[in-house]
Amino acid sequence: MRGVARAALVTFALGGMGCAGAAPMTPAPAAPAAETQALGDRPAWLPAYTAAQRALLAPVETPIQVPAARVYPDLHRFQYAGPARLDDLRRTIRFSTLIVTVIDKSPRLYSLDDAAPELANLVAQYGPPPPAEPDPWQTAEVVRKDRALTLTPVKLSDEAKTSLAAARSKRDAGETKAAAEAFRAALGSTRAAGIALELGEMLVAQNQPKEAREAFEEAIGIDPTLATAHLRLAELAEKRADREEARRRLAEAIAFWPASRRAIELADRLSNGLASSRLTRLPLFRVFLDVDSVGAIHVGSSGGDPARVYAGCRAVMRYEPEVRARIFEQPEDVPYHLTMMEELICLESALGTYVAARMSKGGAAVDPAMEALLEVAHEEGLGGYVMTEILGRHRPERARSAPREVHEAMVRYVERTMLGAPLVADPAQGVYTAAR
Repeated sequence: MRGVARAALVTFALGGMGCAGAAPMTPAPAAPAAETQALGDRPAWLPAYTAAQRALLAPVETPIQVPAARVYPDLHRFQYAGPARLDDLRRTIRFSTLIVTVIDKSPRLYSLDDAAPELANLVAQYGPPPPAEPDPWQTAEVVRKDRALTLTPVKLSDEAKTSLAAARSKRDAGETKAAAEAFRAALGSTRAAGIALELGEMLVAQNQPKEAREAFEEAIGIDPTLATAHLRLAELAEKRADREEARRRLAEAIAFWPASRRAIELADRLSNGLASSRLTRLPLFRVFLDVDSVGAIHVGSSGGDPARVYAGCRAVMRYEPEVRARIFEQPEDVPYHLTMMEELICLESALGTYVAARMSKGGAAVDPAMEALLEVAHEEGLGGYVMTEILGRHRPERARSAPREVHEAMVRYVERTMLGAPLVADPAQGVYTAAR
């Protein structure tokens, strides 16, 4: 499929809503310098492809009008958006129409292939795998009031460093009382969430839950974005059979660090396995995107037309700077980077494909997973889903530093879909069909 992306096409397809249904995008703070990458070059954090993945990049023999450059995300950049509540199904169809048209008219050559989910090159798309838990020695600082935060290393005073070293030494020697006093002395010199967290961890190990809870609360008071402290409070609440507090604390923990394996394990215990079984109810499209040696764009997906259009949309956003510039209202030379809006548009494109098939003569069969995604889009918007399940899993530091409204959307999403009731009560009927 080939063709040219015209501004008129974008304007028509978006209906004047460059980012309709979403709040203005907020630039994220710069990522650590270690996350650099050069446009078109293979970044240091990208692992070698498997033989099966390399086979997907077999060069095409079709003549190419404009070779595409290999593109990987500039991890220094990130953009947030609002929840994008879906109140008009026609918007999803406009997005899917736009994507199909751009791919068909682009001078770049797209090769749309079938690819099993396990062939997805997620690191190439989202960056290096994150740590399982957040770094308590980074703290979140406000860049703009109630908007973006940045993570910066904690600076300990010399007095705090000395007291902290003494606290750890006494803790390791089993001198709990003296260690607690030294931790307190360190906190008196530097208010650091990591110090309070270490104190709480020691008190848990010494079976002092009340004192541990106070320490974890203190850590949150210093840095509310530290997911580990929220998680420890959730675990303490679970032990004393306070399931409501455990769920509330856990929702905050997951929203601040969606990659936490320990948090998901607790979520499964509190929800009878619902947190993990969600993957069978809401679609997580796992796709392959890259450029071969002659400049053809290879797009691999599985799961039918909605997945194919989602994958095609992700490729368009990555390899069509003209389209990206128009949608995001930015110069064409801005490097490709991860944004909530890309995922929102591409998910709505997939939904549009499904809705159009349902509305077609004869109508496609109900897909419970797509119906559930439609319900979330209609009632809450897809922002919480995108940041929790996709971007937050791969780049949890962006979840930790998210603006308040994004974080609140994530908490609502976690409470409803990971800790609440299943979304699809009657798969045969569906929950938000094209006929409604």
